[in-house]
Amino acid sequence: MTRMAETPPATIVRRLRDVRLADAPEVGGKAASLGELIGVGYRVPDGVVLTVRAAETSSVEWASILESVAGLGSGPFAVRSSGVSEDGVDHSYAGIYESVLDVAAEDLPVATDRVVASARGPRPAGYAAGDNGLGRIAVIVQQMVQPAAAGVALTADPVNGDRMVSIVTAVRGTGERLVSGEALGDEWAIRKGSATPRRHPENAINAAQAVQVAEVARRIAADRGTPQDVEWAIDVAGTLWILQARPMTALPADVSWESPAPGAFTRTLRFGEWIGEPVTPLFESWLLSTLEVRLHACLKAEIGQRAPLPHHVLVNGWYFYSINWISPANMLRSAPSILARVLGDPRRAAGVIPPLVRFAYPVFEREWRDELGPRYRSAVVEAENRVDAIPVEELPPFLDGLADRAGEYSFSLVALAGAAYKAEMNLARFYRRHLAPILGGSHLPLLAGLGTPSASGTAALLSLDWWHAPTAVEPMGVDPDVHARVVRERVDLERAALDVLAGSARRTRAFRGLLDHAQHLVPIREAQVAEWTLPWPVMRRAVLRIGERLAQRGVIGAADDVFFLSRTEAVAALRGSEALVDTASRRATREAQAKLVPPLMVGRPHPAIRRLWEGYPAMLGAVRSEHALVAGTPASGGRATGSVRVVRGPDDFGTLQPGEILVAPMTAPAWTPLFRTAAAVVTDVGSPAAHASIIAREYGIPAVVGCGDATARLRDGMRVTVDGGTGNVELA
Repeated sequence: MTRMAETPPATIVRRLRDVRLADAPEVGGKAASLGELIGVGYRVPDGVVLTVRAAETSSVEWASILESVAGLGSGPFAVRSSGVSEDGVDHSYAGIYESVLDVAAEDLPVATDRVVASARGPRPAGYAAGDNGLGRIAVIVQQMVQPAAAGVALTADPVNGDRMVSIVTAVRGTGERLVSGEALGDEWAIRKGSATPRRHPENAINAAQAVQVAEVARRIAADRGTPQDVEWAIDVAGTLWILQARPMTALPADVSWESPAPGAFTRTLRFGEWIGEPVTPLFESWLLSTLEVRLHACLKAEIGQRAPLPHHVLVNGWYFYSINWISPANMLRSAPSILARVLGDPRRAAGVIPPLVRFAYPVFEREWRDELGPRYRSAVVEAENRVDAIPVEELPPFLDGLADRAGEYSFSLVALAGAAYKAEMNLARFYRRHLAPILGGSHLPLLAGLGTPSASGTAALLSLDWWHAPTAVEPMGVDPDVHARVVRERVDLERAALDVLAGSARRTRAFRGLLDHAQHLVPIREAQVAEWTLPWPVMRRAVLRIGERLAQRGVIGAADDVFFLSRTEAVAALRGSEALVDTASRRATREAQAKLVPPLMVGRPHPAIRRLWEGYPAMLGAVRSEHALVAGTPASGGRATGSVRVVRGPDDFGTLQPGEILVAPMTAPAWTPLFRTAAAVVTDVGSPAAHASIIAREYGIPAVVGCGDATARLRDGMRVTVDGGTGNVELA
């Protein structure tokens, strides 16, 4: 290329290092941002920017204009767009125009024409009406960095909005494979200078480099006063370069997930497995609290286990159940009472210890079948006959009584469902140690095809929360061909396992015992759940009667506003208090909180609890893949590939198409018909004893539960493969 005799006018070509954010209308958002970064000392490849006026000049003149880049060296060059509407706070329009990399000097005119031509195509989805800057671009020509690795750094977690975490993604070579979606890339989460790999299929960078990238990105964010999306590259000499920085858009609200109480609290245990959204005030303060108090009173009476208060916390409206009862300090405090129960009735207390659970569950099962179940059903029938007849003023004690009975029943559910979980862990441990090395796979097919009810009753629950009206669900059995296949796979695996163990009578006996206990307990859990939730419709009717009375008095605007009062407020209003509550504001707050992505755990668990908690998925066969988009607990075996469909509630039920992957916060009995349509199930919360796990096994589809944020990370239309045996969800 021949150098021009004189530099073109400043309005046509400008040195990148000389432009600033105020020049964006002339040089585009990207170039203005890069010039600003150079000006405050960040390492950015040198270059020039051909202004918007230059881009609007006919291509015949490009040869003379591009001579101005001769001062950048011999190349190769990167030719990139800089749109007037790019990289703004409201819209980034990132990636809508073409970039051309590794361009030789003599090819710059053609490459530049390609970039300019890309701005004349169709407008992108999400184009802001009236944004006349879209389609008007400048062109950046920079020295091309020869990267060993490249990627993107986000100075806040784009999924949950956590501003204390930076997310660094990386691939080997240029970042185009990552930006285009061709490669998934490594992903690191960096908090307080410590990097944790979420996945690293390419091993493009190490932890120290991830921290270095994050620290530079955070400095840029601090300089600009807003979270940033930063493109970077590390060259073969190990030098970090910044290629672009723009504000993060569509970032979730900046909220804290700090626990208001000491210790650790989780969303994915006991009552939390039924709650996939912020709770309503009445449900949390009345039914949920009563269930917890009664459950823990029963646990103390039956096995001597004490539970420190509070039993739960609310953070941004989301429910987190206490796991402080398993802390070393509390176990030491409970030791005398547990020991007394062990000495007094060793069979009942044995259920605390997984290897001994086989001695305990027959006792609790007999009590449930012979005493608790019949008594509970009779109480529900009596309540149904009375709920519309008793005076409204007497409904609070009526509700208290039903809630207390449900709390007592929940102890039986914990005892037997907990026994099922422990029995499965025992079987899984045996399978992993003695059978997996030869047979491969996991224990999960051994617990499928056992005739678990798929849907029962005429009022199936969508959620534990009173806010949701139970919905009518027609009994829907498993397709006979599917059931036959699931049973055949179970029987075949049983035979194969016995063949492997044939040389050891001791191991054969152990396997048969573990298998019998686990298979016996699986169907009990769903049968118990169906019975446990029988009083929900009648309790909801009582609540709405209270709401109707308060609405008549003008205390609330409509009957269902009662769900946004606390128990104390509702009872006081029923007794004549005229204090008004802004239920509309509470509704709006809950609606906003429903858009948040909560963590699975809040607080600061004891290290022993953290190790135990994080180890549960592995106990059940989880093998974390470095390619996983999300990962959780294996719940139903097999692999399935399909398009993601995120279903958050009943309004979305009709969107699920045959063969799609159902991704949900959790599932409950009213969700059961969806299992006949889905190819696989992935949930945010849940355990192997959860509804999604057991029903997926009966329908013969893979399931991964307890992923935490699957509904946020997986988007409608993504093609993924769900591996229900290892607990991974990967791009297909």
